[in-house]
Amino acid sequence: MQTETGIMIGAEETACLRESMAGIDVIGMVESSDDLGAIALLGAFGRCLGDAFISLMLVDSGVEFEDLSDGEKACLRERQAGVDWDGFTGDPEASFEAFLELSFGMFECLPELGFDGVSSVEAPAGVDDDHANSSADATATRVGEATGGSLEYDGDVDFFVFDAVEGDFYELSVAPGTLEDPTVALYGVEGWQLNYDDDSGGSWAPLLYWSADGTGPRYVEVGGYGTGSYTLTIAVSDLEDDHADSSEGATAIEVGEAVQGTLHYDDDVDYFVFDAVWGERYELNVEPGTLEDPTLALYDADVWQLDYDDDSGDGLAPLLFWFADGSGPLYVVVGGYGIGSYTLTVARG
Repeated sequence: MQTETGIMIGAEETACLRESMAGIDVIGMVESSDDLGAIALLGAFGRCLGDAFISLMLVDSGVEFEDLSDGEKACLRERQAGVDWDGFTGDPEASFEAFLELSFGMFECLPELGFDGVSSVEAPAGVDDDHANSSADATATRVGEATGGSLEYDGDVDFFVFDAVEGDFYELSVAPGTLEDPTVALYGVEGWQLNYDDDSGGSWAPLLYWSADGTGPRYVEVGGYGTGSYTLTIAVSDLEDDHADSSEGATAIEVGEAVQGTLHYDDDVDYFVFDAVWGERYELNVEPGTLEDPTLALYDADVWQLDYDDDSGDGLAPLLFWFADGSGPLYVVVGGYGIGSYTLTVARG
């Protein structure tokens, strides 16, 4: 089957769609504008279409999926695999946020799509906007300072800028005031999104952590659902991360060694590195501790993804096997849904 935009959908994908949509009243959904029905339909597309779903998401960008590099394709597939498509029948807001995070993930995988640091919504006439809607006029704020702000109209966002120091570990939080459900996003100097959060701080408050990979200005965007006041705080965190969040600081491990780790905050990941030997078969597994649902990814020396797994082991444990096609360092990344402890083992399989 071929869509109007020329994207091919195979027989297996078509069969999956038919099965998934059997319980969805599409006509009734259109007539009633039912959010839950639309979300269930989106979940069916995401679960069944695979690469075709990614191609559909890229249609308006002018980027063809087949023209992407293997690394870019792997990055997008990992993002798609991390979404709980089967859960797209419950809470509409949670499902929307999951899809929004997937959309933001596209910018991380394909930075050429970019973000220009400017809100598409202008302040209505007569409204005195307290903070600019663009990075060009962002309000300067100091690390350790609490800065108040307000979203004055629907679609309003506030931009701030602070000076990051390479190696420092930052905590960005937004305390709700009359704005009940704020969001926070972090951008690099050229406008690429570095991180985003909505509710990790509890009670609808966003909270994110970020390890500075360079020195210089970084931009913070506060948005939200509705209007009202909030307080933004950017601080150097006293949270000690046991394993680095990037390949540069990866923890070296020996084959056969069991290594413990902890994901301390939402979106935390832990990087490890081991020396692979050509022709050897490796078994990588993560045993959940207080982290109930860990994930596992394997990268080569250039940090291109080689493999990924979520639940192939016992229960919600990830498990993958890899035949080394060369000798040298390979990176293992442990992530997960939530926070907590785990044990990683890389063994000859």
